[in-house]
Amino acid sequence: MSKHSQPPERHRWFDDWRGARGPALRKLVADITAEVEALEREKGARKRARKTVDQSRFEMAVEVVVSNLAHEVLVPSESGRLAILTGNGPKGATRYDNKALGKPLRDLLVRITELDLIDWHKPASLREGWAVSPAATFRKRVESAGIWTEDFGRVPGEETIILTRKERLGLGSGVVARQLVDYIDTPETVAMRRTMEGLNSFLSSADIAFVDDGAGPVDAHDRTMRRHFITALAEGQGFDRGGRLFGGFWQNLPSARRNGIRISGEQAVELDYGQMAVRLAYAHVGATPPEGDMYAVPGLVGHRAAVKTAFNVLLNDSHRRNSWPASLLEGEGGGDLSKSLPTGWTVKRVKAAILSLHPSLAPCFGSGIGLKLMHTESEVLVAVLAEMQARGVVGLGIHDGLLAPASKADEVARIMVEAGLMSAGTTIPVTASAP
Repeated sequence: MSKHSQPPERHRWFDDWRGARGPALRKLVADITAEVEALEREKGARKRARKTVDQSRFEMAVEVVVSNLAHEVLVPSESGRLAILTGNGPKGATRYDNKALGKPLRDLLVRITELDLIDWHKPASLREGWAVSPAATFRKRVESAGIWTEDFGRVPGEETIILTRKERLGLGSGVVARQLVDYIDTPETVAMRRTMEGLNSFLSSADIAFVDDGAGPVDAHDRTMRRHFITALAEGQGFDRGGRLFGGFWQNLPSARRNGIRISGEQAVELDYGQMAVRLAYAHVGATPPEGDMYAVPGLVGHRAAVKTAFNVLLNDSHRRNSWPASLLEGEGGGDLSKSLPTGWTVKRVKAAILSLHPSLAPCFGSGIGLKLMHTESEVLVAVLAEMQARGVVGLGIHDGLLAPASKADEVARIMVEAGLMSAGTTIPVTASAP
């Protein structure tokens, strides 16, 4: 493979909202802030004191940079580096930007580099960006300061209601990318944000821990949740598509490691809605779903995971599909036959097989209804988590399910069934299992 055909190296992104909560990290932030200011005076970089608002933003910027570097020391990424954008970018800040960063960030990084606390890494190709990593000097300071994962927090101002849409990159380009939408607040978005702030505040002070399993450090204090919505290409803004919850250390944690999560000192149990997308589709057309496994399609027994994926593809399509994604083709399931369709099972054949079991859902395929069903799913889960919060029960959301303390499994299951009936207008069974 030539140098130019090598895939770009992937780094963890610099987190614009990572901050310091514990006293050990806050002291390191204060010390480095003072050192940067002293260096500025020594070099004559500043002729006068910063205005109050600028000083506040400067201090927040130092906090974010130091917190990112310290987090990389304690919870190292695969590459050991943080991808960071220091260019000018689009003109003007959006609701998603940390206004303490931006153009002044470059000067701050230069000063911290001069203090021998940052190492810079030049991109190996045009497809990569600059990256930074904590220098040896900084690593020693983190270790001697006694900083640990409970010292990290979030700086104020982070947006929790995210709206994106697909946009073509360039006139006539066939390349489509997802772009953030700097939407205008409405009573709906204000209410959703208030709900998320309440849930995040509840999680931030909850008794949630992770038992070391020897497979690498886990930051059990990474708990900030956000709702991600998707608006149509032609729309300015809309919040009736998507809306799933993302964030929180448990979501990206491999399922095999989730048994290390403890909530209020208890083993966590995973509660999931059964076959939710199919049941929501039936509710949408006003029909009653059949009994039993709704992914047990004639001729595709033993390929259940592939059927589930194909079902979701057909629900999300807003056009006539002629071929399957590569992930569904035989041999692409990583050795797991259940994840791929057998040879010869074309879109037409699979669709016909599914409709032989679910004829009422014919209007849903190719209608693009999937994202609206996902929105209903997200509304159900948020309602569940809000009710759990009201009862003082911690829940960790995972799209169409959640993790809860084992002793509360029956109570939470009842809450989930009631919320499904209230928000989706249908009874959705709930199953509980060890993570």
